[in-house]
Amino acid sequence: MNNIDWQDMLVKGRRRTRIQRIVGILTLAALLGFFLWHFFYASTPEYALNKLNAAIQNNDSDEIKKYCNLDAICSKAYDDLTRDMFAHDSNLTNETKVMFEKFYLNIKPQVVDETSNMILAYMLSGEWPTPSGNNIMKGRQLGIDYEYLIERSQLRNTELVRFDHFTKSGNEAIAKIQVRDKYTDTIYGLNLLMVKHEGTWQVTEIRNYRDYLDFLGPIQETGLKNYIHDTSKIIEKYNSIFDTQQTHFKKLNKSDDGVLTAKMRSNIVAYIRSDIIPALEKRQSELDAVTINEGAQYLAAQRKESTKFTIAAWEHFIAALETDSPDEFNISEGFHKDALFCDHRIDDMIRNTAISRELPSTP
Repeated sequence: MNNIDWQDMLVKGRRRTRIQRIVGILTLAALLGFFLWHFFYASTPEYALNKLNAAIQNNDSDEIKKYCNLDAICSKAYDDLTRDMFAHDSNLTNETKVMFEKFYLNIKPQVVDETSNMILAYMLSGEWPTPSGNNIMKGRQLGIDYEYLIERSQLRNTELVRFDHFTKSGNEAIAKIQVRDKYTDTIYGLNLLMVKHEGTWQVTEIRNYRDYLDFLGPIQETGLKNYIHDTSKIIEKYNSIFDTQQTHFKKLNKSDDGVLTAKMRSNIVAYIRSDIIPALEKRQSELDAVTINEGAQYLAAQRKESTKFTIAAWEHFIAALETDSPDEFNISEGFHKDALFCDHRIDDMIRNTAISRELPSTP
């Protein structure tokens, strides 16, 4: 009996030893696999970009910030963009350019911060936000047209096509990607600088962003100039009509004591409905019938926005006259300001200038 027990124990011991060896081998393999994964993949720039892409898909802002230094990217891109803007504005003297360079340097912290927040919001939602409410970037509060600045940056019309390859040197790497300009359907290769910091690879700069702007600008400008030429007769015709309407409107709005009688209000309302708004609608209809050249999409969109805001301003002005409502007057004034912002932007695009002829006040 004792002999049988001893043999049985020996068999069980050998079986247990084999199991322990198998478990040990599997554990060692798992540790080795983790070691290889961590040091040969998880610590690579490829892994960081994959994690960044996953963070965008999962709307994880903390992970996005971990693998993408938006502040650093926007800071360098801002320098490239403003230099590009001055380079293309041949109407500015060297002295004026120096003045504007100082101004743009002063507002850089606010612009970089807002742009970083905007890009992060886009990554999380897929929609490009616009400054609203009391945001200092709304309109021209900061002394620039931030909306037009973003348009010239090519941010909103550039989309990722694919990743190409990586070139690594020490704690820096270049990730080459292909992007497409949605306005002209042009493909371009961008180089993303990635830096390894505390074991994590992070995108910190678009190394050839300035080259991208210089390459894309002339292509877009050709289409823009052709569109401006194709619509010039429409614009000239309706500018003349609007000038005549403005003169007539001022006559209708004129009174000796500054108070509009009921009859005067009625005449003004009738004139807006019968002449002013229909003229705006007809002009937009004629503009819509013109083929929009590649690179002119933004100008066409701004003209349509201006028409929409202007008509809304007149409609609320009518409501204000008919109801004597201060709120309607204020709403009308708000739409009128929105239309003016669009018109300033349109004027800048047509003159191919980046900035106003008058130096903005430094905030």
